[in-house]
Amino acid sequence: MKTFAKGFGIAFLGGALIIGVSPLLFSSSLLENSNALLSSIVPEQKPRQKTPEELIAEARARSSDIRALYMTADVASDPGAGAARLRNAIIDIAERTEINAVVMDVKEVCGPDYDEENLKKLLGDLKAKNIWAIARIVAFKDASQIKAHPEWYLTRKAPKAVREGGCKGKQHLVAKGAEASRIFWRDNTGGYWLDPASSPAHEYLITFSKHMIDMGFDELQFDYVRFPSDGDVSQALYPTWDRTTPRYDIMRSFFTNLRDSLKAYKPDIILSADIFGYVAAQHEDPTIGQRLSDIVKTFDYVSFMVYPSHYYSGLYLAANPARGLPAVSYTVAEARTNPDVTVGRSLIVAQDYFDFVASTTQATTSPARTETIARIRPWLEDFFHEADRLAGRPWGAQKVRLQIDAAQDSTGHGWMLWNAANVYATGALKEE
Repeated sequence: MKTFAKGFGIAFLGGALIIGVSPLLFSSSLLENSNALLSSIVPEQKPRQKTPEELIAEARARSSDIRALYMTADVASDPGAGAARLRNAIIDIAERTEINAVVMDVKEVCGPDYDEENLKKLLGDLKAKNIWAIARIVAFKDASQIKAHPEWYLTRKAPKAVREGGCKGKQHLVAKGAEASRIFWRDNTGGYWLDPASSPAHEYLITFSKHMIDMGFDELQFDYVRFPSDGDVSQALYPTWDRTTPRYDIMRSFFTNLRDSLKAYKPDIILSADIFGYVAAQHEDPTIGQRLSDIVKTFDYVSFMVYPSHYYSGLYLAANPARGLPAVSYTVAEARTNPDVTVGRSLIVAQDYFDFVASTTQATTSPARTETIARIRPWLEDFFHEADRLAGRPWGAQKVRLQIDAAQDSTGHGWMLWNAANVYATGALKEE
């Protein structure tokens, strides 16, 4: 009897569970069927893709206050312990200070210089940390195509001894091809130059730039976008340039082609150009083909290299009554002694000119241009500290901070610090 009762109890309990659960199972099944039916009637909503205009506006806004450190190609891509230490140190600075971007070499005077796998990993790390990634691309000074495409290069009639350039240890970057029998023209540092008028050379640079976009860079920064300036340039023979067309017409054509091609490829890619510091005050240098009136209409940012130590002829600026600023007449030493004035006044002159170009463009165009005028984001120096210290000039963190504050007060769109050794005066940077 006890056994029967025990068995009956278990059976009764099991039945109760079955009876109790069945409605739940039925309800769940009905709900699933209802959801399936609803999904067939109302498709699942996918997140709305942003329009090109929205992406452009976002990139423009995010790039408007970039504070960057420079990183060499070897530090960016080399897997070695030394490179990793410097690379990680720069990323650490960006994570704990006001720095929010890194400019890294991907193509230098020796040619394209990066390890694709390692660079992709670095770009992924930067993206995860919300650090803006800028690819620095040296344009027409490029030794890598002398064998594959010698017809793109400047030559000369008779050989001339020049010091060996820094590419001797990077022969692996030279594209394969027959040994060229030409006598190449080389600048004072032994550098080789592509003809800025060469259409195939343009396409080579554009193709490379598109690959950097595919790699994931937020911005492409172009350096050496000019004719050569150092060496016996009068002896250079150009395979394409006719020596009659003004150099600035050649460069303007390249700027326009570069912008149109890359913006069509990725409308929200940001493009910037590195320009000699003295061009900020002179507005043009016809000997190298650079005119600000052309550059401000084709790039998003212009980066004047306003290094106080590089004003080899001094700094001479007229008074600016509209801003209440006196005339400046600095020797080379005085320009280095007053880094804040050297940087600030150079950028103010450039900004006033940019504003003038913007106002005249809007006034003379019907309908008004929709394209934006470039903003200024300068290169500042974070080097030569020992020489400055010995001379009693501002040095180290003090010198760097004086430049930063001057740049912020003059243009307000950020700045970049250059140190070829990848070591920075962190005491100049604000903690965040």
